[in-house]
Amino acid sequence: MEPTTRKRLLAVVGLIAIGAGGSYTWWDQFSHHRLPYTRRDASVLGWMNGGNGINAWNPTVQKDDRTITVDVGWGGCDYEPDLVARETADHVTLLLSRRDAEGPNVGCEDGGYAQVRTVLHQPLGTRPLTDAVTGKPVPIVHTQQQPPTP
Repeated sequence: MEPTTRKRLLAVVGLIAIGAGGSYTWWDQFSHHRLPYTRRDASVLGWMNGGNGINAWNPTVQKDDRTITVDVGWGGCDYEPDLVARETADHVTLLLSRRDAEGPNVGCEDGGYAQVRTVLHQPLGTRPLTDAVTGKPVPIVHTQQQPPTP
């Protein structure tokens, strides 16, 4: 291949690469997968307390006495929260780990609803279940269903 043809080919390939890279960078401003976010703790009792951007209800302990589920709703600038359990031999605390998007040009969506869950290392048994943010007891319902398999 002649040097002039090689230079032209490299220039065309380079322009294509720059264009493709630029389009991915442009698209990232609309994608929620790479946006910076701030992690904040939210109350599992959020429905009753309000004001934390998360609505939570229906805390349920499944038949295995280890799987805890909570129905949650979140606002447009939040991602789906994670249900986190901190357990000791004496008690279990729950919190919703909230992640809200922030930064310039952040476009908020409609939010969503989901059922989040966590699995305890040991069965709940007689240990009290409390909200990590408020310290209040979490009212729970025991079900006879087996938990969904991951």
